[in-house]
Amino acid sequence: APLVSVIIPLYNAENYILETLESVANQTYTNIEIIIVDNASTDNSTMLAKQFCMSHPQARYYSTPVNSGGPAVPRNLGINVAKGRYIAFLDSDDVWSPDKLACQVNLMEESSVNFTCTASSLIDENSVRIGKVAKQGTKKTRAYGIKSLLFRNTITTSSVVLSADLLGDRRFNESAEFVTVEDYHLWMTLIALPECQFQHIDRTLLDYRYMSASLGQKEGRYRFLARSLLASSMFLVQSKQYTLMPISLLSHLIRAVLLKLKGLDS
Repeated sequence: APLVSVIIPLYNAENYILETLESVANQTYTNIEIIIVDNASTDNSTMLAKQFCMSHPQARYYSTPVNSGGPAVPRNLGINVAKGRYIAFLDSDDVWSPDKLACQVNLMEESSVNFTCTASSLIDENSVRIGKVAKQGTKKTRAYGIKSLLFRNTITTSSVVLSADLLGDRRFNESAEFVTVEDYHLWMTLIALPECQFQHIDRTLLDYRYMSASLGQKEGRYRFLARSLLASSMFLVQSKQYTLMPISLLSHLIRAVLLKLKGLDS
């Protein structure tokens, strides 16, 4: 079984990091290395992560000298030291189902697929599920390309497993303007590659933690929308696929109008 490198950027997640790390340690797929990159935490996260590494030989702890303002820098540091054939990403407050890696790696080993993500369900600050969990499909997978991704980012970072070969020397954009959309930009870049074989697995294998405070403010949602448009526009410029511009503009326009309408109700 090939080695999977699990990269976890950590910043002030003392309430969640152990639950996150245990969900990796409890994977049915066992050939893994856990790379924790502490982004200069100021709470007990650092101590908890170091203690976890002492009791789990497959885990390694790294830290950034100063906080970088977003997860791109620690994720890139993790990629640079990763030894696995596959790289998986997990944020420090999200939680994996026990068979998540097994499901994705098996699919990728049995086919030419080199980039997978999965469905996810939402949990709140207390790890309680928000809303109904979708009915589990029978291991359905679907592929989609750059047009679909330009319309909306449907790839949750904590669900991604991709081959180190496909990633190559590409990295998350570390500039301040890209905070919260650095992942979106990288997924577009990868999916546009001719060698990319992408599959979205329609099984809920991830609990994504939704912090009501962080996305609640309308201004924050507008800011995120503007950055999302920036990321997709930057991708179109870099890949010279200007004819796809209307897809991105239309999607962001619709979402901006919906935000505005929601604002009128409140």
